[in-house]
Amino acid sequence: MIGAEKIWWFGGEYTKEDLRRMDPVFLRALFRERIHHTIEVEIFPILLGRKKLSPGFGLQPQLILDIWKERGFSDDAPDFEWGKKYLALAEKLRAGEKIEIDESLPAPFTNQEMAVVHKLIWERRSLRDWVSGKKVPDDMIERILEAGRAAPCGCNLDIVRFIVIRDPEEAKMVWSDIPTPMEQCVLIVVCYDKRIYEIVGHDRLVPHNQLLDCAAAVDHMCLMAHALGLGAVWLSKTDKTAKTFKEKYGLPDYIEPVLHLAIGWAATGSIKSLRMPLADMMITRGKPDF
Repeated sequence: MIGAEKIWWFGGEYTKEDLRRMDPVFLRALFRERIHHTIEVEIFPILLGRKKLSPGFGLQPQLILDIWKERGFSDDAPDFEWGKKYLALAEKLRAGEKIEIDESLPAPFTNQEMAVVHKLIWERRSLRDWVSGKKVPDDMIERILEAGRAAPCGCNLDIVRFIVIRDPEEAKMVWSDIPTPMEQCVLIVVCYDKRIYEIVGHDRLVPHNQLLDCAAAVDHMCLMAHALGLGAVWLSKTDKTAKTFKEKYGLPDYIEPVLHLAIGWAATGSIKSLRMPLADMMITRGKPDF
């Protein structure tokens, strides 16, 4: 089987020379995106007989990986390990072999596990006052960041970026519509790298997904902070204040701040906000089935 000679997508194409010159950040993102769109979302319809296997199945991301390694970059990070599993399956399918995806299916949680999930989801609340002088350990901040990293993201593009601010003076650069005692908390500014959407044309197709990715990350981070016994609040920004922060902090033009999370040891409790009944939130033409 002859390998792919170029990468093509709805907005254009990249030749081998383009890939050899491409910024490694973009090349890596393109690898994940091509794994997703040309293998991950195609393989199940093929296995179920709903779609015919194409001769070039999986060859585009394989070309990217080959050039990545040709350029001397390591391919042992988790995102590459994930992609290589799909490449191996694609190679077997092209060779006419039968494959099985040996991954576990979702299984219902036990009652005890479900109680923990319910407790986390329904007891998490926004807290805005923290114990002064009580530091949040670095290992807790890392666990919160890891929770954000685990959040779903569009097309596996991994555009979300984090800035951790402990210095109260630096924290004052981050505007909030909620009065925040900056000397009592850690701030995590959640941003995205807009160059990555431009490289795959998603800036024209689904630009809003960049904001959704950041929101998903912050939601995961809030849940982890609560599970660790910390108080956290999710805060927003305006375009004007984001621009001011970028300039003062020295961020490049392509990094866009979206949200920030204030985290500390809660000094006071907070009355958990409650939602209106589910029936009032449903939009339906008829009676719900539940």
